Amino acid sequence: MSETLIEMLGLTKTFPGVVALRDVSFGIERNTVHCIIGENGAGKSTLIKILTGALRKTSGEVSFKGRDWNPRSTGEAMRAGMSVLFQELNVVDQLTVEQNLTLGKERSSFGFERRNETQFEQTVATLRSLDPEITLQQRVGDLSVAQKQVIEIAKAISSNADVIVMDEPTAAISEEEVNRLFAIIRALKDRNVTVVYITHRLTEIFSIGDNVTVLRDGQMIATRSVREVASSCNDDEVESCSELIRMMLGKVVAEHYSAREVPEGDPILEMVEVNSAKLHDVSFALHAGEILGFYGLVGAGKTEIARAIYGLDPMTGTMRVKGREVAFRTPGQAIRGGIAMVPEERRTEGLLTKLSIRENITIMNMRPIRRFGLLSKLRERALARSYIDRLRIVATGSEQGVAKLSGGNQQKVVLSKCLNAESSILLLDEPTRGIDVGAKEEIHGIIRDLAKSGVGVIVFSSELPEILNLCDRIALLYNGRVRRILRNGEDVDSHMIMQIVTDSAGADAQAKVG
Repeated sequence: MSETLIEMLGLTKTFPGVVALRDVSFGIERNTVHCIIGENGAGKSTLIKILTGALRKTSGEVSFKGRDWNPRSTGEAMRAGMSVLFQELNVVDQLTVEQNLTLGKERSSFGFERRNETQFEQTVATLRSLDPEITLQQRVGDLSVAQKQVIEIAKAISSNADVIVMDEPTAAISEEEVNRLFAIIRALKDRNVTVVYITHRLTEIFSIGDNVTVLRDGQMIATRSVREVASSCNDDEVESCSELIRMMLGKVVAEHYSAREVPEGDPILEMVEVNSAKLHDVSFALHAGEILGFYGLVGAGKTEIARAIYGLDPMTGTMRVKGREVAFRTPGQAIRGGIAMVPEERRTEGLLTKLSIRENITIMNMRPIRRFGLLSKLRERALARSYIDRLRIVATGSEQGVAKLSGGNQQKVVLSKCLNAESSILLLDEPTRGIDVGAKEEIHGIIRDLAKSGVGVIVFSSELPEILNLCDRIALLYNGRVRRILRNGEDVDSHMIMQIVTDSAGADAQAKVG
């Protein structure tokens, strides 16, 4: 009978206004690869952060090796036998492999740092068994992502890890490197190491998984053996992961979407075979008055497309705005070209948090408040009040600091700033992330009104219900490519969408650009 190594009972985590995990209960057996899947926002990252000490639980019970488990830091978790490979790897590119292997494990003696030679030799032996081609004097910055992962795995094994948590480990590596990583994971099981594996690529589960837990909206939907899931499918649908997709999605419908007639005329924005560090031959068109949605899971390229359009990331290929070929190298050039962007990180990238609502709203376009070449405070206050009224921003007045607003009202200030820029194209990167349901509906209404007024809107979202409820057309992304563009209300099938964005539809999901 298998031994339960980690057990969760009623695990709950709340943040202000948000329940990230609700009453999650399941066990992870020793010496298995336990996969955890779910859409973006399902609670996967929150769960592993609690397990590995990066977050503290709100309520519920967690046990590890039969004892209560509530680590206060990732370091404490690692010393107790639980290590984590986050998607952003914890290596220092400027140092050598040898220096990375000993980093954080030095001992101080008479004011000098000394390393534990026995432990270091064990780590080197582990590293060589995993990848003999990595040498100690190589600069880590010169290694591939997969080789950097091997360094982290070697450090974890040499620290006597009982569990290694891997968060999207194949998101940035090649197919050949994926196969090598899978071989390493199988070798870890031979060493009696348990692997908790978080992934969006559902086909990987059938290659290496023993058990799989599905999360949806912060709740556990089911925990099943991978063999059981595979045996319940017909031979021709195992690779499409149909049952897993059904569990991930639940019932997803476009409750608030009603098909609109969008005049298509000449496009106001065209991207033709655009490439960047993470984008591959991206092509699409946006029309005036249209809401075009981009949907994909972590690492699919949503934010990278927005950044390329807005002049934040270098790109190759062709971009046209209202028929004129352009090449924006800065956001300032994009703004002058008629494009404004609401970034994903509104507090750090979208707002000047030490300034007032008034100052934030007017900062991108001073023309409406100039009089005889001078800035008019009277006009500035009137302009700010007009946006506060128009977008129903809940505040004490235009002089209130934006840092004191709720998340939804902060987002409305960012939208006001973009609207004041008098742009004909609006980019919205995760426009309703981290805000409550009421504010979300209000912002959706604002977006629909903007489209009705002739503004071309692009919504980049990792929430499928938001995309289905809001957009006229939907571009599906996987691994930096547009795999298909669908017209909402006509040929939308949420199950098929998930197959495409998880790459479980295979060759049938080749790009169809609309």
